[in-house]
Amino acid sequence: MPPTVVEPPSDVIAGTPAGWRTGWDAPRTAIATIFLLDGLTFGVWVAHLPLLKRALALTDLAFAAALAGLVAGAFVAQPLAGLLAARVGSRRVTRIASVCAGGALALPAFAPTLALLVATTIILGLARGATEVPMNAQATLLETRHARPRMSSFHACFSLGGFLGAGAAALLLRFGAGARETLPGVGLACAAIAFFVGRNLLHDAPLRGHVASHDGVTPTLAALARDRTLVLLGVLAFCGLFGEGAMADWSALLLERNTGAAAAAAAIGYAVFSVAMTFGRVTGDAVIARAGRSRTLRASGVLAATGMVLALLGSYPVAVAGFGIVGLGYANLVPILFSASGKRAGSAGISAVSTLGYAGFVVGPPAIGALSQATGSLAAALSAVAVFAVAIAVGASAVGQEP
Repeated sequence: MPPTVVEPPSDVIAGTPAGWRTGWDAPRTAIATIFLLDGLTFGVWVAHLPLLKRALALTDLAFAAALAGLVAGAFVAQPLAGLLAARVGSRRVTRIASVCAGGALALPAFAPTLALLVATTIILGLARGATEVPMNAQATLLETRHARPRMSSFHACFSLGGFLGAGAAALLLRFGAGARETLPGVGLACAAIAFFVGRNLLHDAPLRGHVASHDGVTPTLAALARDRTLVLLGVLAFCGLFGEGAMADWSALLLERNTGAAAAAAAIGYAVFSVAMTFGRVTGDAVIARAGRSRTLRASGVLAATGMVLALLGSYPVAVAGFGIVGLGYANLVPILFSASGKRAGSAGISAVSTLGYAGFVVGPPAIGALSQATGSLAAALSAVAVFAVAIAVGASAVGQEP
């Protein structure tokens, strides 16, 4: 039978800073800042990947091994961070992990060999993975306290951080700053800010508001796996992030092959996708508050599927518009699913769903490549994204209807 879900008691958040009841919402600002810093460090990291590759004269295959270290670290850290947050509270884990993530950003810049680069990317992946689960748990706690949607706006902060990080890195590179100057500088600054704002994160009671195992206290992976609704939420996250990863890696090539667009014009497709996703997250909380989680998720799946069909079959302007519609569809998938899993099973639930979702993000691009090779058509391979989007619409009732 499914595991017991313990509802958060009214005093689950204790010791809230005085700003909670004043005009300045200190916890909300702190959580938003953590999301922003997470996106900013990722944006700076991505912008410096070509420099790190050239510095060690790595082949594409060797560099892929270094990037795989980031993925491996995150995979290990996410479930462990969820269980740790359930034991000691998401506030403590978020604060420590976010500081470590800032510090770890500096390490790859000083790796003299491929082996050490892989080791440093694993450390960076561990720190980032350990941050993402408890910070989403913090966002869920804030939603519970306010009794209204907040998750989409926090993920919009992550998207904004990514944009700012990539832009700042581009400017610094233009003025001659290298990876050994920028990565430590940005990383240590982010670590310091995270440490400072971490004082205002929400105090959650450990071992409360989470899935209970057979002993009634500690959430376990086995207990989570017996919760069919939580498993379904993880499957939906896999479907959504599968598509998001496919869009990141294959959208430009699809425009080139289907419409004959030049490289610069083809790159606009993903840019439109990203802008639409950010806009969707900025407005997402208001939409969810009005329509409810289930209807919003169902509409998101329909939008993503419709936009993907346009992108696959349309001329260049229609295909680009289709990418924008896909971006709007994907904008609130992760916020809705993480919020639902957090309210159902706390930090441990978020860790389970995020780990499955992240697997989709990693598996998506190579799976599309394999399907394209097997079918001889990239468009046919990317139709899987539309199919998964329809599956999201069908399974949307799993998140519940309340905001």
